[in-house]
Amino acid sequence: MTVTYGVWPLGRRGPGPRTALGAAVLTAVLLASVSGCAGANPGTSEAATTALDFHGALGSGDYPRACGLLIPAAVEKLEAGAPGTCAEKLSQLDVPVAASVQDSASYGRNAQVVMDQDTLFLARSGDSWKITAAGCTSRGERPYDCEVEGD
Repeated sequence: MTVTYGVWPLGRRGPGPRTALGAAVLTAVLLASVSGCAGANPGTSEAATTALDFHGALGSGDYPRACGLLIPAAVEKLEAGAPGTCAEKLSQLDVPVAASVQDSASYGRNAQVVMDQDTLFLARSGDSWKITAAGCTSRGERPYDCEVEGD
């Protein structure tokens, strides 16, 4: 089951030309995010850890643990339709197993983690991060196409 997730890719250009001041501000923001400035991007490392845990569970075949890292809406979507548990259905999806984080960013209660073989979207749930979408492929200027998705 492939779904379209309504998240636009990072780095999407806005309309109109950029001024020299605007370019300088954008450069400063990008340098701060790349340098891992925790104050400007709180929760980023925790979101990345959750993404790594999810892919570690997939890689070891521990699908119940992977399902435990999903938001309830994603679990419900997986279990909807044909009979089967989240773990059974997750094992049948084409989610590529990733091993390393390439980039991550958090935006308040939401985060995006780009890995070597996957892009994941997460949401803050209490004091932890839960995965809202996984197995996501960029489609350029269009929303990501994701194997696992919750509303």
